[in-house]
Amino acid sequence: MIIRIIRFHKILYQGNIISIIAPGIQGYFQILKNHAPFISILKNGFLKLESKKDIKKEIKIEGGILQVKKNIIFVIL
Repeated sequence: MIIRIIRFHKILYQGNIISIIAPGIQGYFQILKNHAPFISILKNGFLKLESKKDIKKEIKIEGGILQVKKNIIFVIL
């Protein structure tokens, strides 16, 4: 999957991942490859990204929007 995390017209992170865990309004949720189209409001917390070779990254956020469509994830903070 490809992910782009954008804040104020700046790309904070872009790359290939195998999993993302994000803080939704009703709790954390996970997105994996071939997920159905999906949009969610994000609350304060951490985006937890996992890429190949067990590389993990956490990004602290203060809310935003996440969209999944055709294995492309957009996060607008």
